[in-house]
Amino acid sequence: MSQPTGHDVCIFTVVSNNYLHFANTLFESLRAYCPDADLVLGLCDRKVADTCCPIAEVIDIAELDIPELGTFIYQYSILELNTAIKPYVIELLMNRGYKKVIYFDPDILVCSTLGPMLGLLDDHNVLLTPHLTDLLDDGRWPTELSILQAGSYNLGFIALRTCDETRKLVKWWQAKLYKECVVDLPRNLFVDQKWMDLVPSLFSGVYINRDTSWNIAYWNLGQRSLELASDGSFEVDGKPLVFFHFSGFSIEANTLSKHQNRFDKGSRGTPLRELCTRYEETLTRNGFERFNNLPYAFSHFADGTQVPDSARRLIRTCDAFAGVDFFDGKQCPRIHEELNRLVHSKKGGISLTALSLALWDSRADLRDAFPAVESVDSFRFAEWLLDTAPREAGFSELYLAPVREQLERARKADAAQPKALGETLKSKLFRMVWQQRRRVPLKMRIALAPYAGWALKHAYPRLQQLPPERSNETGINLIGYLHAESGVGEAARASLRALRHSGLPFSLVDYRLGNVSRMGETVHGHGGAFRYPINLVHVNADQSKIARDHLGSELFHDRYTIGYWYWELPVFPAFLHFAYDQVDEIWVSTEYNRAAISRYTCKPVTLIPPAIEVVIEKPLSRSELHLDEGAFLFLHMSDTLSMPERKNPIGVIRAFQKAFQDKPEVNVKLVIKLSNLERHPALAAEVYAAMEHDTRIQLIGGYLDRNTLNNLIEACDCYVSLHRAEGFGLPIAEAMYLGKPVIATHWSGNVDFMNDGNSLLVRYTLVELEQDIGPYQKGQVWAEPDIDDAAEKMLRVVEDRALSLQLGRAAFETIRNDFSPSRSAQLINARATDINLTIN
Repeated sequence: MSQPTGHDVCIFTVVSNNYLHFANTLFESLRAYCPDADLVLGLCDRKVADTCCPIAEVIDIAELDIPELGTFIYQYSILELNTAIKPYVIELLMNRGYKKVIYFDPDILVCSTLGPMLGLLDDHNVLLTPHLTDLLDDGRWPTELSILQAGSYNLGFIALRTCDETRKLVKWWQAKLYKECVVDLPRNLFVDQKWMDLVPSLFSGVYINRDTSWNIAYWNLGQRSLELASDGSFEVDGKPLVFFHFSGFSIEANTLSKHQNRFDKGSRGTPLRELCTRYEETLTRNGFERFNNLPYAFSHFADGTQVPDSARRLIRTCDAFAGVDFFDGKQCPRIHEELNRLVHSKKGGISLTALSLALWDSRADLRDAFPAVESVDSFRFAEWLLDTAPREAGFSELYLAPVREQLERARKADAAQPKALGETLKSKLFRMVWQQRRRVPLKMRIALAPYAGWALKHAYPRLQQLPPERSNETGINLIGYLHAESGVGEAARASLRALRHSGLPFSLVDYRLGNVSRMGETVHGHGGAFRYPINLVHVNADQSKIARDHLGSELFHDRYTIGYWYWELPVFPAFLHFAYDQVDEIWVSTEYNRAAISRYTCKPVTLIPPAIEVVIEKPLSRSELHLDEGAFLFLHMSDTLSMPERKNPIGVIRAFQKAFQDKPEVNVKLVIKLSNLERHPALAAEVYAAMEHDTRIQLIGGYLDRNTLNNLIEACDCYVSLHRAEGFGLPIAEAMYLGKPVIATHWSGNVDFMNDGNSLLVRYTLVELEQDIGPYQKGQVWAEPDIDDAAEKMLRVVEDRALSLQLGRAAFETIRNDFSPSRSAQLINARATDINLTIN
């Protein structure tokens, strides 16, 4: 096709309809600073009535020379597709006769003349800009490693001179992106960008422009000086800003980009804030409200069925989709049939669909949670799919029906032949289930607990050959998750601290079966001969029978067994009552727990508060912890495996936002420490959205070693827990041990050690659960904390430093006096003596 205008230069971008306001803003700036260039928009979508780009020519994706276009489109996500068509648009423009073809991402703003850029294309074939031109080692995100994973050069910009060498490059690039324009970091692929790392060595005439005024963005802003000139223009390192890349930018958010935690938009009057404000105003004028929520045409198949991302993965990799016309609604049954194709298990599990297994294979959290997906984990995975895949993975009922049918068929078969269960679930499979998995949902453990002992007995060797005889000497065998980095692990270690102060002889059994937490805690102690007459088992009620059957009858024969249990709600539910039969006595941490658990048993339920001790072996500064050194820091910590609905981190975020949303002058930060956040994508999205809206919110994910965790508590100025229920509230007590003021819900186990004199207690309303949440059943009650009251108390503790110090001192005294190892040791010693007198 011949060139239509006689111009030598064409500049283009690629968008879907929901990004048209960005494209219009880019083109408006190009028209101002490169008026002689032709402007083209590559549309990765269908033209609709609202599609509007008055400055540029719109080229529909259907106009590009892409073989099997339907397959190409439906194999990619919207992000992947928008990057995959770049070389095809470039080829079309070169064929039109343009001598210079330049690509800009739509979220770029050109701020000065592109004359020097066009001049460089007179001497070079390709122009690229590197992400980094200096070191990036401040500990924030992104890091140099993450930049390396994404690619050395930022493909938000590329410029090419039409010649044989660049035509060769474009053909090579098309070949790579035809199937491999994907976000797949384990395979070192990041859409089109990572492939560009090879270009300087594979092709001649490539110029890497390190000019700091080009492609300034969140990844290099810290290495460059942005200034506002007297004439209202922007300069970088004393030169006119050529173009700024607003990657990850949002009008609503205060952060510069959702992809980083290094910069916000700046305070009023700063050059960055002025640039962002102008950009926001231009985006609004160019149709933000009109275009932002336009639907993506290729999010659904031709018959209207939503396309799950895992279906795109199959379309890209499976030969069965070859020759399918994805734009013909009559061929959709063939597509659905292949996605719903049953993959039959050869290892005793139910058959699952190709689509569901593609989803499992694409997500590390699902592979960890259901490792034996071809056998026993197939049942749990099927249940997860039916419950969660519609929300998290875009599965419609069309894709759930075959899974539901297989699951119901298996259940009917089990019901018809209950005796066959013991023959089909072999020892090897049980070892696989319990040893390989990193996550065992609590509801599943509860459901299996009364029945699983017999299977585990055959599936595992005993931990040790324990002698059946025992000594009459008063002593305790402490059994529990001694190394687990979790609340139940720390509870066992609290009893160990008390035992060391008690003078009683004791032995240790490090039990691990069924616990999915990281086992990184260090425990110094002695194993002993397990000869003492009292067993103290730090395994919660739901695991009590499994633990007893696994450990073996020798450890329990002729011994008095105590279960140390935690429960978070006021009623101990009927499905846990089987656990009463596994113990002779129950110890609890709070009066709240004693009231709940003693209600349904005649066995002794004894209050033995945990021994709280927070040791900082190596002090770490705020700087070493990557915390703001000058701000007042609020801290909240929880593990999402303990049910985020109960721990309520979102409540803490909302209270913080409410307290300080109109007080930008107050130097405060909220640090949210959340373990296993990747297990809850919806929660993660909500947290990230809050961080994007308010950069004063900082997330710390994953596990921390004990010393770092204790330093984190020590570094904070106030701990906040807006829980809906707590059995005890260990992080609260640990913060109080270190003399920190605490704001917490005035309900459940924490009320044993919190009062108006040592903390700020938040008002609440008791509400009934309208549905099951993990093990917490519909109809139970828990607290709904008053967010307004919490916000008022957060503001108060910042403004009244004298009150803060007073509360911290009182908290310190309460925990160190009433919950010390020596205090717990006295209670354990007295109770153990009474028990020994009774049983001997």
